[in-house]
Amino acid sequence: MTRATVSFSPVEALEPGELLALQRERFAAQWLHLWGDSVFYRRKLKAAGLSRDRVPDLQDLEGVPFTEKTEIRASQDAAPPLGEHLAVAPAAVRQVQMSSGTSGRPSMVPLTAADAAGWAEIIRRGYVAVGFTPDDTILHGFGMSRGWSGGLPMVEGILALGATVLPLGAEAGSDRILNAMEMLRPSGLQGSPGFLHALGARAHERGLDPSGLGVRAILTGGEPGGGIPSVRNALQEMWGARVCEVMGGSDLVVLMWAECPNQDGMHFVAPDAVHAEIVDPTTDQSLPIETGTQGELVYTHLTREAAPLLRFKHRDLVSVLGTGLCSCGRRTPRIRCNGRSDDMLIVKGVNLFPSAIQEVLAGAVGPSPVFRIRRPRGQYVLPGPVELKVEASEREERRRTALEKVLHDALACRFAVTLVETGSLTAPGATKAVFFEEV
Repeated sequence: MTRATVSFSPVEALEPGELLALQRERFAAQWLHLWGDSVFYRRKLKAAGLSRDRVPDLQDLEGVPFTEKTEIRASQDAAPPLGEHLAVAPAAVRQVQMSSGTSGRPSMVPLTAADAAGWAEIIRRGYVAVGFTPDDTILHGFGMSRGWSGGLPMVEGILALGATVLPLGAEAGSDRILNAMEMLRPSGLQGSPGFLHALGARAHERGLDPSGLGVRAILTGGEPGGGIPSVRNALQEMWGARVCEVMGGSDLVVLMWAECPNQDGMHFVAPDAVHAEIVDPTTDQSLPIETGTQGELVYTHLTREAAPLLRFKHRDLVSVLGTGLCSCGRRTPRIRCNGRSDDMLIVKGVNLFPSAIQEVLAGAVGPSPVFRIRRPRGQYVLPGPVELKVEASEREERRRTALEKVLHDALACRFAVTLVETGSLTAPGATKAVFFEEV
């Protein structure tokens, strides 16, 4: 079968100077929107000594204050339900999505019709990057309930692509999804790495070979794993399909980064709608976006109507894998996410991320390991050893001590591992994996 050819957006191939000129033009209009229509930002920017008439340069934003997630929640508490940072009349809001609540209770994400259309276009670009075309039928295995932004907007992105969508959602359960796959044989599948692994395992239990269900390409995100080689390879072998990772942010655009089939990092697919910075997570100093840079992502909306954000600290810690022209034709940077700064633990001076533990366990106990890090509530500095519960089918003492050694050798921290029965911990969710058990 010859598939339809779909080109990426021309903005993804702009030379750096051309892109910066476009971003500056759009930011100038957004700056006036913030001053004129957002009570929250007008107050915040005045307090910082900034002027409506002097637009900061996007390459020198260090005098502009960051926006923290806690401020957005406080804004919504001060002016419920959508907050003092709502910059349009409430009647102009056409959708209200919700963040996943990874760092606490979820926040509301209002969208105008233009905002929602902009999201659909950017998400469409993500599907194109991964390799989907209008000829594909894509089964949606992310959550579709609770107003989560990975639900309806992702479906709308598929429709914008012109592909066929099966919007079952992870809540439908593995058996219903597998029944639909047997009947409809979708060529595409999307969901979190943990859910996709569990779905494939359930297919084996039913006597089905996941690689025989017709899937040719998989889009995964919502939790770490898609970029971990052992997890990715296990999913590809299980489903007989290429796996590409995507990433975004509910408060910004739910999909902003997407891998091309080269699988060498996620391209930025939203550069005309969102400006991305990388800062040092310790000093907050801006860092150059060049190969080898490691730091924390900070985002600024360029075209948002309903709830624009300025220098929003998203807490994703990333490495830049490459810049310049990719063989796929895009020029936007490529990154890999290493974890979140608000998930980071410090154990006797060593920075430790759940995603690093996940990667070690994926090689030791199998893909998509289920584990919990026990810690006192809200505490991120631990004396060690790190208390870790791990689901395992084999729970002999030698297995436990072997895992402790593997973890120590790889991560330079001592661990106290408890092996528990498979299924005894809450399985990875359809939206976000749970890493901590707070006591």
